[in-house]
Amino acid sequence: MPFPSLRAAVWRHPRPLLAAKTAIAAGIAWVLVQPLGGFVADYPYYAPLGVVVATSTSIVGSVRTGVQAVAAIFAGALLAVVVRVLPVPGAVAIAIGIGIGVLVAAAPLFGAMGSWVPFATLFVLIIGGNHPWHYAAAYGGLTGFGAAVGIAINLAIPQLPLTPAELAQHRLRGQLADQLDLLADGLDAEDVLSGEDWSDLRLALIPEERRVEELVQAATEARRANWRATRWSETADRRERQARALQRLTGCVDHIIALVGDADSPVHAEERIAATLRARIAAAMRAVAHMLRTVRGEPDQPRDPAAVASVVEADLAVTELAGEAGRVAIDAGGRYLPAAAIAVALRAAVDAWS
Repeated sequence: MPFPSLRAAVWRHPRPLLAAKTAIAAGIAWVLVQPLGGFVADYPYYAPLGVVVATSTSIVGSVRTGVQAVAAIFAGALLAVVVRVLPVPGAVAIAIGIGIGVLVAAAPLFGAMGSWVPFATLFVLIIGGNHPWHYAAAYGGLTGFGAAVGIAINLAIPQLPLTPAELAQHRLRGQLADQLDLLADGLDAEDVLSGEDWSDLRLALIPEERRVEELVQAATEARRANWRATRWSETADRRERQARALQRLTGCVDHIIALVGDADSPVHAEERIAATLRARIAAAMRAVAHMLRTVRGEPDQPRDPAAVASVVEADLAVTELAGEAGRVAIDAGGRYLPAAAIAVALRAAVDAWS
């Protein structure tokens, strides 16, 4: 692999670079707080902790997480100070503080850092002693300082995690192709698959579809406030377009499974017309599956002859299915409309990726 390609792959993959940035920022934060005196010198480890909390693949995400963590700490500290003045034993005060802290943690303001509210309450009550605000200032202030260091490193070395989204999309495409092949095999089988079998096919796509959506959203957020985003903008745009196409494809396949999975559907009838339709549907499904495995990139990108041939093959198979299904549906007074609906769904799949 050429060095520029290797460098780009490492730069774009989130984990190695994220680990390196976090380690560097934690070391810098630790060094910077050492000269500080007073009560802050008793808790210097909160600065690297703030780095760990705030450093992420997204600059916007780092800022949001850092602010939420500091807000949660000071909210928990305030709650601890209020609880301390209650005329109750220490164990009861801790119980009250933790209980209220868990409720407060659910506030949208704190986001994913909400759990820090009861933790901060507990720490201030136990460690803060007679100077709770001194401890809270060190806890929240040093955590915020570490978060600021992490954000600064993120700004200096931003990243755009495109590789995980690309890999997830590749897996989803493979699953979609496999699903279409399984559907085709199910139509060719002598015994109609049970409703549970079809349901299993539909559910198998959901986790990977959600994974693709999450990763694309993460990559989109990482582009905000990222001075390097323009360099990868074309690639990022292409990944987002492909993700949207895959979502359409997933919906199409799910729709097809719902139509074919109905054992009472005329598609499964025993007459010769139904058998011909099943063969056409199966052929179209296999052609679209082959297209999914073969085509790479976007329509405006150069394609190899095999990819072009797979698109032509899928288009022809779906066109033949649509013609046959439409003719039969009209002749049979609408009895075979589900076959026509399958043709429409497959056409949408071809259009989305061809």
